[in-house]
Amino acid sequence: MIAPVSLLVGSVFLDLLACYCVKRSKGFKKFAWGFAGLLSIVAAFVLLSFVIRDIPLGIAYSVWGGLGVLGTVIIDRMLFNSRLGTQGIIGVLFIVVGIVAMQLN
Repeated sequence: MIAPVSLLVGSVFLDLLACYCVKRSKGFKKFAWGFAGLLSIVAAFVLLSFVIRDIPLGIAYSVWGGLGVLGTVIIDRMLFNSRLGTQGIIGVLFIVVGIVAMQLN
């Protein structure tokens, strides 16, 4: 059996892929990229549905969402040269601290 954490990591990866594809679709003007984004996010939620069999929903979804936000910020910076202001950086740090705090429970 595949460990739930591995499925959660896979789900986060698919979420990040979906965000990348949607960005590349330019508002669905490039349909193939938009469609790939839709397929990726559906697959991400399917994996997440398997994760919540073994990990409580609140923990699984908050980790998934937090890592998705953090990963999206990193991808946006690395691939699309976007910059976060001071408030954005502080916000991302709060997300990371929140994820760590939830795991200490």
